[in-house]
Amino acid sequence: MKALKAEQDIQCLATFVHGALAALHALGAAYNLKRRNWFDVAAHSTALCYDVWATARHMDAYGRLVAQQRLVAIKQISNR
Repeated sequence: MKALKAEQDIQCLATFVHGALAALHALGAAYNLKRRNWFDVAAHSTALCYDVWATARHMDAYGRLVAQQRLVAIKQISNR
């Protein structure tokens, strides 16, 4: 049970980190777009896409872990 909780915490932290990085890359892309620095716009946009994808993957993994924890709790209650 402790390992499951630790994995949930890691997924929450990873979701936050990738979400924050996505926001910062969006700001970087907007700033470079204003300055017409196309190479940096492309680089920030690519990194933004990756961080959005990674955020979604971590949220999905967290959701599966929470569902698994609920199933374990239901099984424990039904075994009483």
